[in-house]
Amino acid sequence: MSAYATPTFTESVIDADPRDGYFLQAVDIDGDGRPDLVASGLSRGQVVWYQNPSWTKRTIADLDGRKPVALDAADLTGDGLPDLVLSHDYGNCMFDCGPQDGKISWLQNPGTAQPDGPWKRRPVADLVSAHRVRLGHFTTDRRLQLAAFPVVGPQGGETGVNSPVHITVYDLPDDPLSAEAWPGRAVDSAHFTVVHGVTSARYPGTPHPDRESFLLAGGEGVSWLGPGPGPASPWRHFTIGTGVPPRRSPELGRYFRGSGNLAVGRIDGRSCAVIVTLEPFHGDTVAVYVRPDTTAAPFSTPWRRKVLKVFDRPDPRFDAAGHHVVVADFDNDGDDEFLVGMRGPAPAQGVWYYKLDAQGNTLLEQQVSTESTARIAVADFNGDGRLDFAVTSYDTVGYYRTKEPKVRLYTNTFAWPAPVTPPLGGDG
Repeated sequence: MSAYATPTFTESVIDADPRDGYFLQAVDIDGDGRPDLVASGLSRGQVVWYQNPSWTKRTIADLDGRKPVALDAADLTGDGLPDLVLSHDYGNCMFDCGPQDGKISWLQNPGTAQPDGPWKRRPVADLVSAHRVRLGHFTTDRRLQLAAFPVVGPQGGETGVNSPVHITVYDLPDDPLSAEAWPGRAVDSAHFTVVHGVTSARYPGTPHPDRESFLLAGGEGVSWLGPGPGPASPWRHFTIGTGVPPRRSPELGRYFRGSGNLAVGRIDGRSCAVIVTLEPFHGDTVAVYVRPDTTAAPFSTPWRRKVLKVFDRPDPRFDAAGHHVVVADFDNDGDDEFLVGMRGPAPAQGVWYYKLDAQGNTLLEQQVSTESTARIAVADFNGDGRLDFAVTSYDTVGYYRTKEPKVRLYTNTFAWPAPVTPPLGGDG
């Protein structure tokens, strides 16, 4: 019998017919202290939010099939409510995007007096194949910044898949309501390919622990990226682990290497103790990277890698494709646990829960959802002092379409209630 709490979550359906499914994030849109959900998909082009606790569905933007990809949230106007930054229009797919494909916009929250009011869309920048976005303070504390991560290089198409991406940081303008574009500059254009997973946090032991830097999952494996120590120092990077060697995807007919998604967890009082990954891009392998015991700066030396699980291919037509990893203290014992989301079809479908020790050993592994999962959002949705999670199904034309896409909530019913602590680094 396990000495650790068995994870149990009660499933409920938030949206039985989203007609799309790719991205999901917990955001308190109306500022009432309860986390809502923002969702989007690559097929229909809608961005919507679900208002907690009724989960009323409200439209944020209808891009008319123009492929909203990823988003992040922060108050950009100073009114106390979160606005959204959105990457979109990145081409037909990552293998078929041209130099003209890739847009970033921001969407202005209309305010609590207009919960169904229009969100005005304003331009930020053009960036080929922009795929992930993160808001924070990366090089300055004076203004909010946006970091944008393309999935392929600026050439687009087949050439771009094997070319370094142009990671770009933009500054919030003095007047974002009137600005026609945000000023930006590439901070790395040479070292990373097929960037699919990004986390950002104020990581200890970095040149600027008081500002956010990044952990990336891409073709090079798991890497740290951030500014150097001086005001004019170039950005630095370090490879923590190289992931898997090139392997062929039977579904896509292409070779992928490295890592695809990641999350970093705190265990035994260490804020960056282990990293759990899905490898490679849309990969079948769950791995853990263990921080060396002697390092005060966590991202200055390679970490030891260990495979936790390799999913079998569910069907000759499809890969066993993982798409998201998140981390949080779900059992309220002070250590983090990990959720790994698998796209499907079954049996490589659903969410797996991992509890690890500081050496990367599996203390508990359990499947906690059997439904197709593209993205996982973590929050205490009902305010009971226990972290829950929500998922959106993977339903994307040209990649994989689940038969009955839904947005689902999984309410934590096993942990002792306690003050919830947000995980370090968000999700990737």
